[in-house]
Amino acid sequence: RVAALLGAAPCIASHARRCRTPGSIRWVAAAHAQTTGDPAVPEDLLLRVREKGAHLDRPWSLTYLRNRGKVTRAQKEAWRTLWPQYGIDVQTHAGGGGPPPRLDFREVFADRPEAPLALEIGFGLGHSLMEMAAAHPDKNFVGVEVHKPGIGAALQKIQARRDELGDGWVDNVRVVRMDALWLVRDFVPLESLSDVCVYFPDPWSDAQAHRRIVNPFLLALIEACMAKTGGRLHLSTDDDSYAEHMFRVMSEAESSGKWEKADEALLGRSGSTKYEERGRALGSEIRNFCYRYVGSP
Repeated sequence: RVAALLGAAPCIASHARRCRTPGSIRWVAAAHAQTTGDPAVPEDLLLRVREKGAHLDRPWSLTYLRNRGKVTRAQKEAWRTLWPQYGIDVQTHAGGGGPPPRLDFREVFADRPEAPLALEIGFGLGHSLMEMAAAHPDKNFVGVEVHKPGIGAALQKIQARRDELGDGWVDNVRVVRMDALWLVRDFVPLESLSDVCVYFPDPWSDAQAHRRIVNPFLLALIEACMAKTGGRLHLSTDDDSYAEHMFRVMSEAESSGKWEKADEALLGRSGSTKYEERGRALGSEIRNFCYRYVGSP
């Protein structure tokens, strides 16, 4: 089953370019339908050994902007002093051949290895990540982000929270810097996640809907990493077009019998970050969705 999911990925980008109807998610369906037995796709493309750690054999379109601000002096200091404690270094290539190893979160959270694991994709400056971790001390949280300023800000928030709570601090937050799809595809252990959160992802226009991270390809990846049953997907957006897109994607997922609507869309999030309050002040409506993975029918 996992091999089938992973094998669907290599042609995503190429088929996306041929199915780019504004506002449509046909491009993903077409990619899944046409990848099986494609002679142009080497079978080991997705899991091939990477000779350089920075290299990614990315068969999908980027879902984020490459540049997002400059790292401040304080954030640089946070990277230098706090990353060794709260950052996760991912081994992206295996020197002896074969695919790189998946992360061992039981080792990452050695003091609480049995706690359920939640993943936030694209945590921005870390506001939601810290709110959820504080609201759910019974869970472990991993945030993945590509932009260094945001990671620096999140590291500062983690340390500030620890200083504030002292002996009451629960060490349940870690951060990763890499492409989230790459992380989920290659490095998150199978059947390990209780929750996946995607809050206010880059909306992209309908003409660039193929770059929206919420799509059936993401679902195929996280399904392999979700707990066998009961894992939840939490989504939020203040973009009308993206909200419609999310609804269409998840409606199709519901019709497949693998997902169903659930409660607790915010997972302990206050819903009142500066970003959200600014959006409300500008008249944007914030939509929150939550779905539960029920497994293959």
